[in-house]
Amino acid sequence: MKISEVLDKIGNMPYLAIPDDCTLNEATEKITGMRQTRSIYVTDKQGRLQGTLSLGMLIREVIAVRHKPQFGVRSILTRITSEDVADIMDKHVIYAQRDDDLDKILKRMIYYNIKEIPVVDEDQRIIANIGILDLWRLVN
Repeated sequence: MKISEVLDKIGNMPYLAIPDDCTLNEATEKITGMRQTRSIYVTDKQGRLQGTLSLGMLIREVIAVRHKPQFGVRSILTRITSEDVADIMDKHVIYAQRDDDLDKILKRMIYYNIKEIPVVDEDQRIIANIGILDLWRLVN
């Protein structure tokens, strides 16, 4: 089964995509408006996927600035000087495309221990978001 068929069957999970020049405080405000999300997708000005940001990473960064962190000097400097989500995002993005095989994507998600994955078009623009539980239900 292809990811395009999966999308036809299960639809699209809600997701949050923010621009790479979004500040950490702006990202915090945007995520508090979401009911549930694990990943935040970071896009460039053309809407192309550039990175991901986990909820945990964002919380740690915001709290580190407000509290006295228990980290090494290099880590503290990085955290204090981080202003935009692009400063802290993970640039190694795991994604799916419409023509990818469901089993291949499920194995990728298990290998990288990710719970949801963006589906992108040929220009790296996000077209959907799917969760591992939805995929799991389809293969059982």
